[in-house]
Amino acid sequence: MDFRYFNFCQPGGSFYDVPDTASAEGDFAAAKASLPVGWRRSANDDWVVLTPPGVQLPFQGWKIHVSATPENAEKIIALVSEYCLPRKVTFKFLRGRDVLMRRNSKYGDRGSSGKFVTIYPLDETHLAETLTELGELLHGEPGPYILSDLRWRSGPLYVRYGGFVAHLVRSESGELVHCIQDPDGKWVPDVRGPGFRPPSWVTLPACLEESLAARNAGTLDDFPFRPTKALHFSNGGGVYEATDVRSGDTVLLKEARPLAGLDAEGADALERLRREYWALQRLEGLDCMPALVDFRKGREHYFLAREFVAGQPLAREMQQRNPLLVPRTPTADDLADYVRWSQSVLDQVERGVQELHERGVVFGDLHPNNILVRPDGTIAFIDLEASRASGSAAQQALAAPGFQAPAGYSGPDIDRYALGCLRLSVFLPLTQTLPWSSMKADQFIELIARIFPVPVDFAGQVRRDLGLAARPDRSEPAFAPQPLWPVNGPGQEDWPALRSSVAEGILAAASPERDDRLFPGDIEQFHGQGGGTNFAFGASGVLWALTEVGLTVPDHHIDWLIHSIGRLTEPRPGFYDGLSGVAYALDRIGRPQEARALLGRVADLPEEDVDHSLFSGRAGIGLTLLDFARRDGESAFLERAVRLADRITGQAEHVSGQRQRPGLMHGGAGSALFLLRLYEQTQDRKHLDQAVDALRHDLAHSGWGAGQSAAQDAPWRTPVLTGGAGTALVLQELLAHAPDPELGEAFDDLRGTIAPRFFAHAGLFTGRAGAVLAHHRLRGSAGQDDTLRQHLAAFGWHAIPHAGDLAFLGDQCLRLSTDLATGAAGVLFAVDAVLGGKNLGLPFLTPRPGGRQRTEQ
Repeated sequence: MDFRYFNFCQPGGSFYDVPDTASAEGDFAAAKASLPVGWRRSANDDWVVLTPPGVQLPFQGWKIHVSATPENAEKIIALVSEYCLPRKVTFKFLRGRDVLMRRNSKYGDRGSSGKFVTIYPLDETHLAETLTELGELLHGEPGPYILSDLRWRSGPLYVRYGGFVAHLVRSESGELVHCIQDPDGKWVPDVRGPGFRPPSWVTLPACLEESLAARNAGTLDDFPFRPTKALHFSNGGGVYEATDVRSGDTVLLKEARPLAGLDAEGADALERLRREYWALQRLEGLDCMPALVDFRKGREHYFLAREFVAGQPLAREMQQRNPLLVPRTPTADDLADYVRWSQSVLDQVERGVQELHERGVVFGDLHPNNILVRPDGTIAFIDLEASRASGSAAQQALAAPGFQAPAGYSGPDIDRYALGCLRLSVFLPLTQTLPWSSMKADQFIELIARIFPVPVDFAGQVRRDLGLAARPDRSEPAFAPQPLWPVNGPGQEDWPALRSSVAEGILAAASPERDDRLFPGDIEQFHGQGGGTNFAFGASGVLWALTEVGLTVPDHHIDWLIHSIGRLTEPRPGFYDGLSGVAYALDRIGRPQEARALLGRVADLPEEDVDHSLFSGRAGIGLTLLDFARRDGESAFLERAVRLADRITGQAEHVSGQRQRPGLMHGGAGSALFLLRLYEQTQDRKHLDQAVDALRHDLAHSGWGAGQSAAQDAPWRTPVLTGGAGTALVLQELLAHAPDPELGEAFDDLRGTIAPRFFAHAGLFTGRAGAVLAHHRLRGSAGQDDTLRQHLAAFGWHAIPHAGDLAFLGDQCLRLSTDLATGAAGVLFAVDAVLGGKNLGLPFLTPRPGGRQRTEQ
């Protein structure tokens, strides 16, 4: 689970979106208060910045942070404003209580959590003066400890050295990072981790020496536990494997940060740790519960120690054992063995839940990662921080997606609902889709019963646990007379109607009145300029996909795209994330003049921070130029493409192993595709040799080596388009020009990975749609095989009825998506490639007429 997605799940919304800040209804009073003459106010989604007249800030230095709780935030910002405004001190603050809650939530960033106000002193003298005077004003006010900073005395003031003005530099991996300058003027990362570590060249101001000494003196010499391994971190604290120095026993140590890690009820990590302490006391002696060892304070934080349980989380056991999650076709014995194992585990879980309820405890957060399977096959429950007394009427404030009970459930019913979800998830881990339609549970029950030899009462158990019969909102029949998606997969006769429904759903979701996006998609739409327009996640990819499958796109949607691109002040040049991809799409959807004008704009953008990738870098830009050069005969485009190829091959370290993400989109496979297409266009053999080298390096970097086909869990085998499936597509194209035994072995291995029946996502880049497209291309023969038919049928797992049309869940399955990379546009394109009778393929991967294809031997 990528916890970033939670921040874009707005209550009641069907699509990922940013919080609505237009009304400013939840802003603190200071965000709207009148300012002295000359002061400027600016605001974004999170911060309000107040800048005095005539003050020039240094680029970087020591800055002050003020922490606060939701209860005293209004008071603190009032006191800070009263201090800073008459003294012309620049400061910013979180604009409202909702933002403060989100940034201090359990899934907030640990490095920035607790920072409510930031104050920018002009120099070290000003720093000391502000700390002293403001510290007296705020003395005694509570606030969460800011992990990245040095605390000033005992109040809510903290200090760190860093940039005053944001300066972003792209790292070797392509990520934009905040930077500051070292004494030589070189840009270096402005590290914002959960620890006070000023840059090595910075001298600590004299006013902070007392604070540093106090911090260093606050040791844990009398603390009886010595951590030996960090297991997990969240904004609420850490989890460690530790040694009890009194006995030598291994224990599990849980840490809680007071006032941090807030949940939906506003409870902090310490309150939840106390709940777990209470539950472990009440459940002492049960086989399904680890024994309590200790509960105590250590410096600023609190710690609970309990028995260390040897074993694996049930989620990992399911992933390793479930026959649907392995690339080979399971036998009847495989399915029966898994049912026997899973029923043994489920029976233990049910008995354990009953024992908890008999002792008056509701687990409150039952899911596969909170159940450990010991080596002997017995189970243990862990993480009872959401536990409650059985008689509590409180509803869930903290739960894993896919296991949260519907509104109105309380007490033991919460655990029973989660148990019902677990019965489904152990076979088909997609229970996060259940809230989207009351038909989903019945669909999954019926699907599981067709695949697995489950007990005859399986359906009844699930329905009883979920409480389906008692649900007042179940207006739909238990089994829809006409399934949303054909149970056995669509055939060519079914596809036209389904294609229309998916396309109409995409167009119906459009919001041309918005400036930031036209078609709702992944959260990447909100990261950086152009997210709502680009090829992967934005409007250009959606419009291209609709056009490619033979549908007419509205002119006003194309006009929206052109207008939006024109407003970008800092566009990216890349293909999937920038202007190159938009130019490619505009050309395909009938706006060639605008496309070529945009390609000219790409040439004017700086190249220094561009990587070599297909997704965002030189390979994607070069492929775009080659495509236009081939059709226009424009020599200037070809010459620029050759120069880009020289940059890629002239910086071999980027191709040979420095990348963090190998594969088609972000690794050497994308560079190889560009070099291969350049060879086809120029017939210069060196480009073909360079393409072979790029693929060899990429395969080596991803962990592949000749004879490694048995390594089923190797990273290079991931069956998605951004992983092994995309690399296989490039290998297929390359081997048609340059037969090579070793690369041929890699191709055969990768082609064999696109077979698992289960995919967590439906989308094109990281889900089933990409596997369908790749499998269709790689088979080398006409018609459909069993694997392809199973893939087509399984799109129904992620299909959702929405506003009368057919929609698909995006990545993480928390919201719907219409974009190309993660949503309905990608599904539409992939399925039409199989059933639509067209020669469809991803840009630059569509075989050309008369081109050679590597087929089955």
